Amino acid sequence: MFGRYEPRTQSLRVGGVEIRVVEETSGFFRYRRDGVTVMFKNGKEFFITPAPAEGYGVKLLMVDLHEKVVIPPGDSFIFYLDVPFEVQVSVEGKVIDRFQLFKEKYALYGTPQVGAIARYWKSKVYTSIPDSPGVVKVVLTNRSRKWRELDHIVFFIKDSVMYYTKNKAFYPLMIVEFRSEIPEVNNTGKPPEENLTPTKEELPLPNFLMRW
Repeated sequence: MFGRYEPRTQSLRVGGVEIRVVEETSGFFRYRRDGVTVMFKNGKEFFITPAPAEGYGVKLLMVDLHEKVVIPPGDSFIFYLDVPFEVQVSVEGKVIDRFQLFKEKYALYGTPQVGAIARYWKSKVYTSIPDSPGVVKVVLTNRSRKWRELDHIVFFIKDSVMYYTKNKAFYPLMIVEFRSEIPEVNNTGKPPEENLTPTKEELPLPNFLMRW
């Protein structure tokens, strides 16, 4: 599914979506996906990679947890969530297509006065990498003096690097810390596991305080 492909006449499937590339004449290609058609010339290679689930341009992904995670003072817990992502097709670094594999849902995070629209998702909590196409790994640490609980996680995704294997997309490692009653989330930009391919330069995003 993900990776580098040679421009030649071929049909590829990404999830339930079919991509067709047809060589019209020598070095001149027609790319088709659903109602999208793009012509390109002299591309030596094209890439199919995951991209953050920005949808209509949102900056945040909010994931509700099916079960709360409760953690004692001074302890840490590593878990995984299944999450949505988008698919991006590029030729020699130029993006020619970007599309969804998952139903889009959005929610208001915060209040109508100062809140933000976020991509919305709901996930079980997994103690190992789930058998789903999109994954985020979370390291939860409680540095406060009281027991804390987490029932959702919100983090920056806009312009985030992604990581991938042939059949799975990963967001960067997320670190959630309780120093008080308000958890802080850090999109580290770092790979969550070994032997993953990044989509671009590995850079962190600003920390996010989950006030709500």
